[in-house]
Amino acid sequence: MKTETFPVVIVGSGIAGLLAALKLAEAQVPCVVVTKTFLADNSSRMAQGGIAAVLPDNSTDSLALHVQDTLQAGAGLVDPKMTYSVVAESFEAIQDLIHLGVPFDRVEGKLAFTKEGAHSANRILHAGGDATGRSIQETLIRHTRENPLITVYEECMALELLVEDNICRGVMAVNYQDKHQLEPIQFLGGVTILATGGLGQLYSQTTNPPIATGDGVALAYRAGAHIQDIEFVQFHPTALWAKGGVQFLISEALRGEGGILRNKSGRPFAADYHPKGELAPRDVVTRAIYSQMKQDHMPYVWLDITHLPPEKTETRFPNILQACLSFGVDIRKDYIPVAPAAHYAMGGVLVDEWAQSSVKNLYAIGEVMSSGLHGANRLASNSLLECVVFARRVAQHVVENPVPALDTAPQVSYPVESLQYGYPPALISGIAELRQTMWQETGILRSKSGLKAAQSKLAELNRLGQQDGLFSWVPDGIEFANMLVTSQLICEAALGREESRGAHCRTDYPDIHETSTHTIQRSVGAGFKPARNRPETQISVGTSVRRAGLKPAPTWL
Repeated sequence: MKTETFPVVIVGSGIAGLLAALKLAEAQVPCVVVTKTFLADNSSRMAQGGIAAVLPDNSTDSLALHVQDTLQAGAGLVDPKMTYSVVAESFEAIQDLIHLGVPFDRVEGKLAFTKEGAHSANRILHAGGDATGRSIQETLIRHTRENPLITVYEECMALELLVEDNICRGVMAVNYQDKHQLEPIQFLGGVTILATGGLGQLYSQTTNPPIATGDGVALAYRAGAHIQDIEFVQFHPTALWAKGGVQFLISEALRGEGGILRNKSGRPFAADYHPKGELAPRDVVTRAIYSQMKQDHMPYVWLDITHLPPEKTETRFPNILQACLSFGVDIRKDYIPVAPAAHYAMGGVLVDEWAQSSVKNLYAIGEVMSSGLHGANRLASNSLLECVVFARRVAQHVVENPVPALDTAPQVSYPVESLQYGYPPALISGIAELRQTMWQETGILRSKSGLKAAQSKLAELNRLGQQDGLFSWVPDGIEFANMLVTSQLICEAALGREESRGAHCRTDYPDIHETSTHTIQRSVGAGFKPARNRPETQISVGTSVRRAGLKPAPTWL
């Protein structure tokens, strides 16, 4: 088997992964970036709204105000110390991006700020109007391609983390650039960084790209890492509804610029559900829209920004305008049909303030991580801030605490000889069933009976997958296996949280119960065949133990 050795192995190529690679290269540390599709194919590229930051030249904002907004949005499960440290680093993080050449929008030479839901100040930086993620991603890709210390493997999918005695030594992957000759590769590294993104594709209605299949959570879980808050999946309130389903994200920035939600008769309704109306926390707006859809017997509601001057719409939201026009909706004069969709994972691999997981030498950054910043409901545009801050931190920690890579890898059990490339109909059907089940039973509203039904269906799909050899197909079969594991984790954690909090809404437990914070210490995903024998895996639910053993905030902040 081919073996490649690097000081650092990075799995994933979004903003978090590429910035970590560039910061390592800046310190003369070589690394490899392994990505299952291409550098430009990820959720980061699709981020429209912007990046939240407190900067010295914004006199209307403060660190305390940003922290307060984050804590309030997170419904009591946000870690205050972690939040303050991340927000305090936002100025340096933005300076890093500007230094790299990210073209943030400006007004009369000064950085332009906008406002989004649950923010009490204009603190959202944006680029290209509504193309912030793409602008940052393209800048990072350009630098990555030019840097000789960064090796890139595209169309190369991680199969299994190489872990022995709770120490990660790298990752086993399969290179499928040549569809007729699959190539298993062991990437050995002193440290391994998961930057694999989110899990929106577990749901039939999502704003996420096809690559967001929860791979990193499944990889980490099978390796024995602790998973935290995975029941908290954020459903974005507004995605364009067309041709029988959601098509793409309609940024919260439209509501930040005064967009109005209207029911089927045209009446504004958001204020009926929350005093902040359209700018209430995302979980509140999502349920308001969902409820209004039920009342109207409609698959969508309307979002109205026709009151904005056409020239402002054209410059502030050029990409959304063009995308909507492609579906026959001119947002300058037409209401936009919108509906909620799975958008962001607040939970994931439990990490400390340096992005270290519970498995030694394994780090997680970006959406796959659970740092304590988002709690039960992510504050808009904090995600890109988290990506940048932790990419910088992990690079610094690795540079200051170098770990030599082994010459040989731990023994692996992955059946690489059975891998094949293709898309059998049974696999396509199985993935569709999983996504529909998750949307119906673990979506915006949940209940014990629905979650139990989802678990039964997932177990059935897992049996069929093993029986028919569906998990050996590259790349979708591997994704299917990961989707099953991550879906089961969500179901188990959602069953354990017998309350409604933030994005997790139980119809059978509608109230918040402070006493429900606890830790489930059992192996989750019973009935799912692991890639290797794994230790007991822990899922932390709540706040009482979620930061146990957390080190003090780093002094360099």
